[in-house]
Parts: sequence; C-alpha cells; structure tokens
Amino acid sequence: MKQINTITEELNSMHLKNIFVIILIFFIASSCKKDETQDPGSEIPTGELELINSYPIDVPEPSGLSFGSDKNTLLTVSDNTNQIYELDLQGNVIRIIDFTGRDLEGVTYNPDENHIAVIDERDREVALIDYDSGNTLEIYQIDVPIGSENSGLEGISYNSNNKHYYIVNEANPGMMLVWSPSSGVISQDNLQFASDYSGIFADANLSHLWFLSDASQRLYKCNYGAEVLLAFNLDKQKYEGVVIDNDLCYLVNDATARLNIYKIKIN
Repeated sequence: MKQINTITEELNSMHLKNIFVIILIFFIASSCKKDETQDPGSEIPTGELELINSYPIDVPEPSGLSFGSDKNTLLTVSDNTNQIYELDLQGNVIRIIDFTGRDLEGVTYNPDENHIAVIDERDREVALIDYDSGNTLEIYQIDVPIGSENSGLEGISYNSNNKHYYIVNEANPGMMLVWSPSSGVISQDNLQFASDYSGIFADANLSHLWFLSDASQRLYKCNYGAEVLLAFNLDKQKYEGVVIDNDLCYLVNDATARLNIYKIKIN
C-alpha cells in the first residue's frame, strides 16, 4: 500500500511539473508575440537625418511631395483646399494649379508625359493633369480594399525606370500598389513594417523606394520589393510627403505647414 501511495505521489508530482512547463512555454510565447507587435520594424538598422533648413509653407495642411520639372520646383497638395501647389525649393508658392479635388493626399510628376498625378483618398481615384495647362486629362478608379474612408490612398510616386506609378494605401490594410493607366493595378503587396503609411517616393536614380509613416514616426528606405534596408527616426508626427535627391531629404509636415530639408547620414 505504501508503495502504491509513493507511485501516486510521484505521478502527481510529474503531472504538476508538466502543467508548470506548459504554462511557462505559453507565457514565453505570449511575451514574444507581444514584443513583435509593439513596434513594427524595431530591429531594422537605423540612420540619421540632420536638419539643415526649415521653411514655412503658405499651404494649409500640405500632404504629398514631388519634384517638378527638372527638379527645380516642388509639388504638393493641400487636404484643406484640395488644390495643387508648386513651390520653389525654399517653400515659396510659385503657382496654384487649376485643379480641385475632394480629398487630395498625394502628388507626383511624370517627366515622360509631362503630367501631374494626384490621388484622392476617399474616392480611391488617380487624376492625371497636364503640367503646363493644369487641365484634367483622365481620372481612374483604383480598386483597393476599403477599411475606412480616412485610411485609403495616401501617397503616389512615378518611377521613370519602369514607367509605373507606386501608390500606398495608408492602413486597413497598409498596402503598396504598382499601377499604370494602360494596365491598371499591376501588383499589390501588403506592408507590415510600420503602423501606417503616409507617403512614398520612388528614387529612380538609386532604385530605392522611400516610405513615410506618420504613426511610427519613421522614414524607411526600401528596395523595389518593399523590403526595408534602413530606417530613420523623425522628430515629430504628421510628415506626409517626401522626396530624395542624393543625400538630401525633403519632407513636408501636415500639422506645422513646413518644408524641412535634411542631410541623410548613414551610421
């Protein structure tokens, strides 16, 4: 009888140990999963941005950024007036282009066709506009999943290497679309390295893509497959437009209505 009791005690002890091990494994797994989702891209190598100039812009709530013709000017749009503005490189308004949208969030210049392309977030549309006259040429519907009206198309950039436009959907889902007027949506990829996506720039010279994230407060340098190569921490939120010229980074901020110019420094 004593031997049976001893065996029973040993079995109970083993059972308790197994339960403890299972609980410990579950706790560790849960902790790891939590850490992974707290800060998307937290393990990405980082560089630095050194502020060298900052200019006020007479554009309410500027969003999106592009070089204009010959990189002598900049283009941006306003989510307040829903118009297109051309600026000099110090942020002064040169002209307001004759187009008014409903919810403009991104803009890019196509030097191959001398067109401006703008995106309307809520209507999920791309409008093509003649750069010289400001006349609207075509409007295209972009078929993307609808999370909410205010988390739709957020940035656009033309890539002269492949003659395609790169478009980002802000969130729900975060997504990059490659699109052309003749072919429609060529490809689409879900993005998961940031909390949202507020701007994009296709660097045709160096074959890179640059993504802005308002919520993550970061700028990301990626390859054409949207794989992150480097991340840069930003000093504040609400950056919504970016262009890169060699080692210079131009950013517009929706909240402060400023054009900031940074020198890109690689650690």
